[in-house]
Amino acid sequence: MLRQLVAGIAVFGATVQASTGTSYSFKTESGCSTAWGSGGTVPMSLPTASTSSTVSSVVTEKEVTVPATSRVTAPTVTATALTATSWTFTVATTTVPTFTAWQGAESIVATATWPVTVCTNGVNPSTVTKYSGSYSPVSGQVTTAPASYPSQVLCTTGITWYTTLLPTATSGVTTVTVTPTTTVYAPTTTTVITSKYTSTVYSTTVTSVTTSYRVATNAATTSTACQPTTTTTFAAKCAPTNVVAGIGDKGLVSGKYASNITVIYVPDEKYNDPSTCCQLCQDNKGCAGLMAGISGFCGLYYVGAPNGGAACDFTFTYQTQSDVFPGQGLWVQSGCGVIEYTGPDGV
Repeated sequence: MLRQLVAGIAVFGATVQASTGTSYSFKTESGCSTAWGSGGTVPMSLPTASTSSTVSSVVTEKEVTVPATSRVTAPTVTATALTATSWTFTVATTTVPTFTAWQGAESIVATATWPVTVCTNGVNPSTVTKYSGSYSPVSGQVTTAPASYPSQVLCTTGITWYTTLLPTATSGVTTVTVTPTTTVYAPTTTTVITSKYTSTVYSTTVTSVTTSYRVATNAATTSTACQPTTTTTFAAKCAPTNVVAGIGDKGLVSGKYASNITVIYVPDEKYNDPSTCCQLCQDNKGCAGLMAGISGFCGLYYVGAPNGGAACDFTFTYQTQSDVFPGQGLWVQSGCGVIEYTGPDGV
């Protein structure tokens, strides 16, 4: 009977426990290509078609053997603290001659007005546009429709999910001893720490004003019985091929702006067309220049004059960028102000 008991204990002591942990991760690989088209109208922003695929992979790591942990608590150890700390605080006053209090002020540069026509007879009129005046293109400006152009971006994304199995075997025992401690305070010495704080006072206070510039807006709505066809006249600089959309074979990005510049984005989708946006700028007194394009927007730019109102002065610069196709970046044109082409931006 005793021999059987000893044998049983030996078998139990050699038992190995096993478990498997699991971790998850994934890797994404993406790539895009551009499709080209011809004829029709160059899209102002490229539509994107996306496809994705997902695969799974299971990885089993090599089994790792670790010992089990046995935690033992030792008797509590008592420590005696013989030093106390005393804090003292002092305040020093620094006098500064002048404090500047800034106040904000707002200056209304101009009022941007756009007409809204409501046809009371349900007619949706077609518009015939004529152009008046003359226009001299910027050197290198693209003024003809390209034979081919980027028409769509095709993107594919591959996702691989990894399930990693981490097998672990437990064999043997590691003993960890934990010793609780307690502290008894019986100070025989005191350490004094002095902290200094500085308070600032000002001899005088002056007030200075900083001015922000803003454009007021007004949608002028007219209700009338519409004719089937209407005729409108645009400035020559606002013809679709004359609004600047590219220099050479590159599209446009923005550059620097005048210091007192402000912009109003017209909420009426009719003016998302660069040519129509351009004419709206010509029709609004003080509109110095415009930016349009890129998914559809119309921004009218105004420069605040030092003595109030709008200044017809330098407005902004624009540049070309190698990865932007003409007509698929910014569309820009001047109003009463000056816009400048400063060359490629180096990209």
